[in-house]
Amino acid sequence: MEYKFRDKVYLSTYMLDTELFDRYNFLVEDAVPIRSVFILKTNEGLKILKKIDYKLEELEYIYEALNHIRRTYPYVINFKQSIEGKPYVEYQGGIYVVLDLIEGRECIYENPVDLIGASKSLAKLHSASEGIKVKDIRNNLYKMEANIIKKIKELNMCRDFAKLHLNKSDFDKLFLEYADYYIDEATQALNKLQKSEYRRLCRERYVLCHHDLAHHNIIVDNEDNYYFVDFDYAVVDLPYHDLCNLITKAIKHNMWNIDMADTVLQGYRSINELKKDELEVLYAYLLFPQDFYDITISYYMKTRGWDEDEFFEKLKRKAEYKDDRERFLKDFKEFIEG
Repeated sequence: MEYKFRDKVYLSTYMLDTELFDRYNFLVEDAVPIRSVFILKTNEGLKILKKIDYKLEELEYIYEALNHIRRTYPYVINFKQSIEGKPYVEYQGGIYVVLDLIEGRECIYENPVDLIGASKSLAKLHSASEGIKVKDIRNNLYKMEANIIKKIKELNMCRDFAKLHLNKSDFDKLFLEYADYYIDEATQALNKLQKSEYRRLCRERYVLCHHDLAHHNIIVDNEDNYYFVDFDYAVVDLPYHDLCNLITKAIKHNMWNIDMADTVLQGYRSINELKKDELEVLYAYLLFPQDFYDITISYYMKTRGWDEDEFFEKLKRKAEYKDDRERFLKDFKEFIEG
């Protein structure tokens, strides 16, 4: 419900009128709200109107990066040019883009065929981004160590804060039950990363990472091409960033089954080689308890509008797969050491 409310609030900031649409060379017949965008019915087919909530220079960088990628991997979103020849329109204080709507279905991570197809396509996307210009914006290189250190400090702060509560909530109690364990996991992830070839790989193996590989951001068309959409969170980083994201999303819905991770890696490695030193960095990424961190910060920093029961149930679900996660990480470590 919170996401629907947030989407409605965001959609209310759109300034929809004919002056905006007149900045494009197509005719708009109708506009239908979906999530946080509008689907436009036009004389050139269906389009997506999206209001951007980040800086123009970041949008221009993403646009340039996708043009670079499209030369060898064409299955990414396409920006429509305005009558001024730009991939965006500035209108009444907002920045708007229009994207071609890709007809197809959302990727299903529970389906091994889709999972291996998405993995191969991710490798091709990464390969296509090699040689991309690295700028100060959208640059996550060399930052993982500092990010983990910051997150460990935040988890410790939340633990201290929860301990101070005289009347502890159910969330406080459950969080404190698992806090030491997950803070230790985060510390181990940091140690693994510091002992790895992370910094050398940042010099040699950087790519454009999608950074938001939710199943609805990969569209499979009728010819089984895998399109990547919504690059709002894209950053230059190591490919293991996206691989960790994809593996985590796949295994969480399959009892943390190592076979799902193997499927992802098989697909990816059939296109791009992954050496042992790279798998060790990937293991450090997987070892960091991102889910536990996210729900903790959301609760204590009040970044989500969920009620107490919803927060507790989400933490409970994450806590319940502790043993499955532990087994998966053990299996993955044996896999890369074997």
